[in-house]
Amino acid sequence: MAELVSKRYASALFEIAFEEQVYEKVKDELNFIVDCFKSEPQLYQILKSPLISADEKKDMVSNVFKDRVSQEVFNFLRIIIDKGREGYIEAMVKEYIALADAVKNKVDAVAITAIPMDKQDLLKLQVNLSMSSGKNIQLQNQVDPTIIGGVLVKIGDKVIDGTVKSRLANMQEQLSQILV
Repeated sequence: MAELVSKRYASALFEIAFEEQVYEKVKDELNFIVDCFKSEPQLYQILKSPLISADEKKDMVSNVFKDRVSQEVFNFLRIIIDKGREGYIEAMVKEYIALADAVKNKVDAVAITAIPMDKQDLLKLQVNLSMSSGKNIQLQNQVDPTIIGGVLVKIGDKVIDGTVKSRLANMQEQLSQILV
């Protein structure tokens, strides 16, 4: 249900922002709000609390964000509060960012390796993935020593597994299938 709610609200906000050609500005403002919640977790806890009335929450949002965000984002926050969807804000922002990035054909990806990749290799991999996918890939490197070697690339919900760990697992599976 959380995913459905997040997509519905994010799509509605994106539609308005896109029509008014302010979707990038709205994206930045939503990131600002999430950053505020991360730096002040008690603010987010108060916003999500069922013990605080909607009017008190709207007053708090007004005091904190009124002069810092556009009218579209401010209204969006008030609607979320009215509908009792405060707990989904982070997921809504994530969905909105995905919609805004899709317009620019931008996709975030992660290359997971056993040791950190140097910038040159990361850039080469990013260019190759962009060319093969036809999208503007923004690649980041994560380190996970359990993969032993090779690289595991995650692009959205796609996974490209070129790790030694998976090759060894495949070999083990094939060897276990051999009857002696």
